[in-house]
Amino acid sequence: MATQARFCQLLADQLASGFSLKQAITFLRTVAGEFPRSLATIEQQLEQGTPLIDVLAPYLQANVYFQLRLTLAHGDLQPALQQAAQFLRLAATQRRRFQQLLMYPLGLLVSMLGLFVTLKVGILPQLQGDLAVQSIGNQGGWYGWLGLGGSCLLGLVGAWQWWHRQPRLRLATLYLRVPFVGQLVQAYYAYYLTANLSQLIRSGLSVKQMLRVLNQLPDKALLRQLAQALELKLMTGQSPLHWLRGQPYIPVQLVVFLQKGSTHAQLGRELQAYSELQYRELVARSERLLALVQPILLGVVAVMVVGAYLTLLLPMYQNLQEVYHD
Repeated sequence: MATQARFCQLLADQLASGFSLKQAITFLRTVAGEFPRSLATIEQQLEQGTPLIDVLAPYLQANVYFQLRLTLAHGDLQPALQQAAQFLRLAATQRRRFQQLLMYPLGLLVSMLGLFVTLKVGILPQLQGDLAVQSIGNQGGWYGWLGLGGSCLLGLVGAWQWWHRQPRLRLATLYLRVPFVGQLVQAYYAYYLTANLSQLIRSGLSVKQMLRVLNQLPDKALLRQLAQALELKLMTGQSPLHWLRGQPYIPVQLVVFLQKGSTHAQLGRELQAYSELQYRELVARSERLLALVQPILLGVVAVMVVGAYLTLLLPMYQNLQEVYHD
């Protein structure tokens, strides 16, 4: 992700300096040692006449790819690359911080698991050597835990498959209900939707032209499914604004802007300004969420330690008591 951000930023800088697209790629291939093979492939495909967006598809995140695809059709590439680089830098920075926050709780968890495995494999069998019946009972208990773990795993696989079969609009609503993450996702959708809509409006497209452009995106793209839903409302004579107001992932402010009756130029500027505000809100919410990651994980580790104590150390203590009483 950091590499994607650097590529988009460098390419935007070269285009802003007056380079053509091919000249910019050639320049980056010369000075950027981080992705020479990718740049060589991109340069070769551009020389063969392949559109830039098709060339970049394997190297970019899906949401960034969709945004650039819209921009290439109806907008200026350099600002879109600048915006994509900004978002990718944020995502890369937050991912790096998240990984750093995971290191201590995961290290603690691995150490505790190693301790309890040692107790179970190396110490408990010796203490329970004279208690065959209890040992068999404990073995049966472990079989029960394994069966429960297998059932949970199958349940997770089934839930994952069901999740990926859902339409993007349905998933957008479900994401908002996830504890802690919902508010972050809400800010992201507000930024993503208004940024793309402002680009389309500033390009001077009519509503029908916008829907036609969005329908050219891949089937699983959120923007395409949103356009299809709006198109259906228009065909049946229903109010798209009323439907938008009922979608939890659509910010209320967006509907207000659309109802104001502003000119295309004014509406485009308002939506662009609002998308920038939502980007800052996205940064702030991601910072707050990251601040909660380590305490939550440490709490989970503590619960697992207590559970392991109840299942391993407590029976060992009972066995020792029986040995002393004998």
